[in-house]
Amino acid sequence: MKTKSVSFFHDVLPFFTFAFFLSLMVLCLPSNSFAADLDMDVRPENPTVLKNSDAANAIQIRIVAPDGIFSDDRPPLNLALVLDKSGSMADEGKIRYVLRAAHMLVNRLSPDDILSIVTYDNRVRVPISARKVKNRKKFHQAIDGLYPGGRTYLSGGLEEGFRQARKNRGKGYVSRVILLSDGLANLGVLNPRRLSERASAMYESGVSVSTFGMGLEFDEDLLGSMAYGGGGKYHYISSPGDILAALDREFNMVSRTVASGVQIIIRPSPGCRFESAPGHRWHMERGATVIGIGDISAGETRTLLARMSVPTHDPGSLDVATVEVLFRDPVTGKEHRQDQSFIALKVVDDPREHFENFDKEVQRKKAVMESSAMMNEAAGKVDSGDKAGALSIIRQVLGSLKSAPRDEVVLQEMERVQDYSDQIEEMDNMAPAEVEEIQKEMKYYNYQELNER
Repeated sequence: MKTKSVSFFHDVLPFFTFAFFLSLMVLCLPSNSFAADLDMDVRPENPTVLKNSDAANAIQIRIVAPDGIFSDDRPPLNLALVLDKSGSMADEGKIRYVLRAAHMLVNRLSPDDILSIVTYDNRVRVPISARKVKNRKKFHQAIDGLYPGGRTYLSGGLEEGFRQARKNRGKGYVSRVILLSDGLANLGVLNPRRLSERASAMYESGVSVSTFGMGLEFDEDLLGSMAYGGGGKYHYISSPGDILAALDREFNMVSRTVASGVQIIIRPSPGCRFESAPGHRWHMERGATVIGIGDISAGETRTLLARMSVPTHDPGSLDVATVEVLFRDPVTGKEHRQDQSFIALKVVDDPREHFENFDKEVQRKKAVMESSAMMNEAAGKVDSGDKAGALSIIRQVLGSLKSAPRDEVVLQEMERVQDYSDQIEEMDNMAPAEVEEIQKEMKYYNYQELNER
């Protein structure tokens, strides 16, 4: 018996030794994570507040994703390409450019990336279900077999894209639906709010949504809202040939994603209150304001302005709020929470001390961002036929810009706003297509200023 025990121990010892060291190796391997810490800069427009003043205080919050994170390596992608192939896609050769862009995307993907191709007209079809891009020929053949015809079942295409993408969400991939449309949805769910909410629900479950609007017939407010709620990007394609560069830009952004579901959380101190964030949606959670800003790619910068009201009756130091950033690892879905940043102001009696402390850089950025938010309102007035209301808003915008510290960016914004005012005055003499192009370009510029810079 003793001999057998020694023999057994001798036999199994190498196995347990090997298993132990293998476990150590696995634990020491880097995790499959591409998340990166985000840099946050919080700067008030003015660190002082004039005693007994009523104006809300503007706080600039800037989030920067460090560049240089990726070399040859990048997170694996799980994309659902959802293409409108309704009858209008035959106009101006649009379908031809879209197919060229789809071929380009297939060639950019690696064999370990996952791609599905979904099309919609009257019906929704899946020429290629979600699979790794190992047999490129099969993808290219499926793309070559697409042709335009029928109506625009956008909601059906969106839902099928989500079904394809969610098969592999949370399995080590960055997941995104990329939806293209050149016309107004006329089948299925047509309510813009419901479609935007659906994109938001997809995003909450780990699948982001980017949208591409091509030509002049699509609803830019809908596609912009879906991308905002869906955590992705909205792209306006004014000329069919521009789709290749836009889809290439989208690929570069999604493949460099370092943070998903990014939220800025503002917790006001007692007596202080969050008022607004021009151009951004927010909601309240247990006394804190939560502002979603979508996915962020390496090298990207996002800036928003938070308006805070504070008590100003007692001179001295004033704690206003704490700000923190919450986001998910784009691959693992693990939640990350950055360190808090504190906002403190000083209530002063001396007007001269107050006016000497304005941060001119923040003032300029505030002027341009508030201009973009108000110009969106003006464009909405034009859409509804209220040109007088639009011009009234523009006069307010020009007044605010004139009072801001001047630099090239502010002067360019003043020129842009004035040009739009002149165009509104002439719209009665313009063709409908010309008016539609002006509207789409105005809203797209505003979207970029508020969500991408």
